[in-house]
Amino acid sequence: MKNRSTILAIGLIVGLAGCASNASLTDEGEVRFPDLDSTYLKTGDFVDPDDVLRISEGQHKDQVRLLLGHPHFSEGIFGVREWDYAFNFYTGNGNQYITCQYKLLFDRDMRVESTHWRDAQCPALLVPIQVEELATEPRQEKVTLSGDVLFGFDSDQLTFEGKRALERVVDAFHGTSGPASILIAGHADRFGDAQYNLRLSQARAESVGAYLVSQGIPGASINTIGRGDADPVVECPGQVATASVKLCLKPNRRVEMTLQYDR
Repeated sequence: MKNRSTILAIGLIVGLAGCASNASLTDEGEVRFPDLDSTYLKTGDFVDPDDVLRISEGQHKDQVRLLLGHPHFSEGIFGVREWDYAFNFYTGNGNQYITCQYKLLFDRDMRVESTHWRDAQCPALLVPIQVEELATEPRQEKVTLSGDVLFGFDSDQLTFEGKRALERVVDAFHGTSGPASILIAGHADRFGDAQYNLRLSQARAESVGAYLVSQGIPGASINTIGRGDADPVVECPGQVATASVKLCLKPNRRVEMTLQYDR
């Protein structure tokens, strides 16, 4: 009888795990967040922003936990497919900070399927977009995004936050005719094989172009090019790729979009 009870209990646990779903999704597919007051922290956690940027599709829960710690809200026990966090990010204005709610949704294999922010200002603070007006005629703008943010290490697959940054670029075109043409250039730093870096920078530029097309930008208006390490914006001493040298060279690892307008 005891063995039968154990089997039934295990079967119940497995059944609960199999039936678990993302309860935070409405019938319309909108994401619901818990009340901020319900976190056991009673305030946000000052997490390293780079750790949030390292979250990627397909990571399992242990990998997420190593980066972000345990979820900050009561999510349940078995088959939980959503984790919620409350993070504090400094705004760059002294000690001022904002608290941001962040949600991860997991698939049936308990791997990261998607991530979500409650407030749009949070990913915008996490991933700044540099826009420069060029002194040209017709009018041109240069949009620069960090390659370390758009892509994981040695990868041409866009990260969650990289996709959000590109969506913000596209959103800026709404209500306007948008640029007549977009030249997307991928750039690398000087470490590694030059030909490999050239191919990777080209593949990254093409990934950005493909995502812009998926967001409604006409493909005929987009051109891509890989520049490898040919156009550095900073020079850093050191011939060994130490952590400090790689950090110094971070501005060189970038994607630039030159937007040309008809007028």
